[in-house]
Amino acid sequence: MSALSQVSRIRQRIGQLARQRREAERVLLERSALVKGTLLEVQRTCGNPGCKCARGQKHSCWQLSASVEGKTRTWNVPRRYIAKVKELTGNYRRFRRARAVWVRLNAEMRERINEMEAARTVPDFRDECRRQKRCS
Repeated sequence: MSALSQVSRIRQRIGQLARQRREAERVLLERSALVKGTLLEVQRTCGNPGCKCARGQKHSCWQLSASVEGKTRTWNVPRRYIAKVKELTGNYRRFRRARAVWVRLNAEMRERINEMEAARTVPDFRDECRRQKRCS
């Protein structure tokens, strides 16, 4: 493969990566709020011996679980907030996926740019001058 066609292929790939990166950046630059964590429906018992949960029908509650400073923390979420917390945790997951894609794309772009530099670099300027017939 000639150096020119190799550079052309590298340019095309960099263009594809740039388009994909712009898509990820759209998600990263949204103004939506983010809540880190996972919303879980938990079945539990209350401890009251006369309650239905003592006979196997457990109480259902919603909790938000997240890692904070290396430790898992859990918060109860009132039913009226469940839909909003689902939306906010979904926003967080979308943001994190877009961030991972953006980082991967930038790493690949850096590799392609290094390849382009290597393909375009001439070992001896005199050979390039003779090829282009511009040197005396």
